[in-house]
Amino acid sequence: MPDLRLRAAALLLSACGQALAQGAAAGPAADELPAPRLRLEPRLSELLATDDQGRPSYASADVIRGRVDHDLTLRGEAEVRRAGTVIRAERIRMLAADDELVAVGNVRVVRQGSVFSGPALQLRMEDSTGIFLSPSFALGLLGGRGRAERLEFLGEGRVAMQDAVYTGCRADDPDWFVRAQRLEIDQQREEGSGRSAGLFFRGRQVLAAPVFGFPLGEGRRSGFLPPSFSYTTRSGAELLAPYYFDIAPNRDLTLYPRFMTLRGLQLGGQLRYLEPRASGDLRAEFTPRDTATGESRLYWSGLHNYANVGGWSGQVNARGVSDDNYFVDYSRSILASSDRVLPRDAFATRNWRDWTVLLRATRYQSILDARAAPPYERLPQLSLSRIDRDIGGFEFEQLFDATRFRRPLADSVEGNRLVAYPRVAYPLIRPGWFITPRVGVHLSSYRLDQTGADPVSLNRSVPIGSLEAGLVFERPTRLFGRELTQTLEPRLFYVRSPYRDQSAFPVFDTGVADFNFAQLFSDNTFVGNDRIADQNQLTTALVSRMVDPGSGVEAVRLAFGQRTYFSEQRVAIPGVAPRTDPHSDLLLAGSAVLGGGMSLDAGLQYSVRDSSVPRVNLLWRYLPADGRIFNAGVRYLRDELGQVDTSWRWPVSAGWMALGRVNYSWLRRRTDPSTLTVIDAQPGIIEAIAGFERNADCWTLRFVLQRFVTAAGVSTSTFFIQLELAGLARIGSDPFDILRRNIPGYRLPADRPSLPSRYFGYE
Repeated sequence: MPDLRLRAAALLLSACGQALAQGAAAGPAADELPAPRLRLEPRLSELLATDDQGRPSYASADVIRGRVDHDLTLRGEAEVRRAGTVIRAERIRMLAADDELVAVGNVRVVRQGSVFSGPALQLRMEDSTGIFLSPSFALGLLGGRGRAERLEFLGEGRVAMQDAVYTGCRADDPDWFVRAQRLEIDQQREEGSGRSAGLFFRGRQVLAAPVFGFPLGEGRRSGFLPPSFSYTTRSGAELLAPYYFDIAPNRDLTLYPRFMTLRGLQLGGQLRYLEPRASGDLRAEFTPRDTATGESRLYWSGLHNYANVGGWSGQVNARGVSDDNYFVDYSRSILASSDRVLPRDAFATRNWRDWTVLLRATRYQSILDARAAPPYERLPQLSLSRIDRDIGGFEFEQLFDATRFRRPLADSVEGNRLVAYPRVAYPLIRPGWFITPRVGVHLSSYRLDQTGADPVSLNRSVPIGSLEAGLVFERPTRLFGRELTQTLEPRLFYVRSPYRDQSAFPVFDTGVADFNFAQLFSDNTFVGNDRIADQNQLTTALVSRMVDPGSGVEAVRLAFGQRTYFSEQRVAIPGVAPRTDPHSDLLLAGSAVLGGGMSLDAGLQYSVRDSSVPRVNLLWRYLPADGRIFNAGVRYLRDELGQVDTSWRWPVSAGWMALGRVNYSWLRRRTDPSTLTVIDAQPGIIEAIAGFERNADCWTLRFVLQRFVTAAGVSTSTFFIQLELAGLARIGSDPFDILRRNIPGYRLPADRPSLPSRYFGYE
């Protein structure tokens, strides 16, 4: 057969050959066969059809010899394509009968973003099986690369390698790699496994395993998760070896035994589930015998959410511990160690006609100092609410609540409370101004149970009226060369409610509201339904904003507010002195986006009576785009809180970041909020972390030391170390949640490139 000298000319091979053979044997003329046509697609899909049977092959080369339906030999820049697979070599032989090819010399295979290169290849195209000698590979969609002495194609997306090296690094001399006697990669399931393997990091072997598995993507798979190691002064050295069960696409279970040198073995587990109308998270940690106390220890929690089950939606949320000191001994954060009241709450809500119905039951486990004054439990609560808007310009609000209160404390007053609070408003809102008059009446009835006495009934009705009005002025302005819109927004709020003697009424769930801008415009200075304040007061406020007219971003905001009282306060909560001043403290607030990643938030409460500052909140943040972070803040509340808080993430050398936070309290005496008594306080660091982070091409190393106060005179120190190998695993305890909570703005390094599309570097 004469030579066919073709360069870059595609020939339709197997499909056309079969069609010609069938046509010669049976039937229609060649001109009756439909011509091959290209199909237009509106977008490039990442997913390709996996069935290669019957699909045509295309070939090109400097020289092609042979028969299309039997045996072809391609020489010189040979190339074969079929269904997303491209094979290039110096010489390719194609056997049509077995749908097989043999390639020799600088062989290169590209399939769905993955690239394999080596000296020789034998491949069966129909089922993607074959052998590749001494290949190197790059799994484009999964980010891994490496080399092997021998590679076997086991079918669609599956390969097995002998004497293989695998890494997630892009450099030719990788910082880490896995060397295995046998390594299998399954791109469809996004998982890898190996035998007789070792993990090498910076030239040293750090782990060895007879068998191991690792994920190649974010998909879930059952198996052991990387172990973690940490250290705390309360529990000693800790080794955690979790095992993950991928039960179903909507369920999983993690078992995490933890060994602690000072407390022994702890067994932990977490079950998660997701249903069409429900989801949940169940967790338990059990220490059969705490070697430090000689007792068994237990923590458990359960969270169940459901939606539209018979028209009802709601939640069940419960937590519990075996003893008062569990969080002191086992907590790994200051938030967990400060828990004193653990709720066990269940509620269900639904819409019924125009009403919203709420059913609730709440109990608590009180520990440590909270045992002296536990909160009241709601057993049960029924609430109905309704809002009707724009009925002839009016708004009608209705609230009805019935609750049974119980308290696990001797000689506590318990009983039932009924509340009704209908209100009507007539809002007038126009461009540049608004005014809203509102009137209502708060009705309540109590039936109290008292030890050794007959039940007592109490009733109360308090009318409440308010008037709110405001103006909005705007003008264009310039600030530091920026075109902005400045607003001036004065606002008034007057509220009036008469005095009712409430000294005989219990306090089930009510407290004094925090003094802030939102509370300035509330119609009750108490939170809860057990006290309705006697009020004759006017709130005056002024807000000015500078807004980018194009984006709507608020560049600067300043606010001022104060109350004027026209009568003395008579209704109070036991143990809290009533107000006597004719004016409230001044509230000042401001925020600004300064540019260059800097922002400032400030809040100040100024006492006119004694020219003092009872409350200050300041926060300066610096978060430029390069990942540096510096936060500095001050929090002060007279007789309760006085703290300086700084945190940072800052480069100290090439690739290394210093991480840290210091939260320092300067108070020497403070008021205990539960007993309202003044107690001694010890100045010092409440919480601190210090660490380093190294972010390289394909790995990240973190060292974090944390110290925090768990109780008066008691503190805990913890140490975390984690090595994150891109595309393989995270080894060690994960400090990310701790860093994110302690360093506002902290996030995982984002400079590592995302995995490419299969069309990246398309050949």
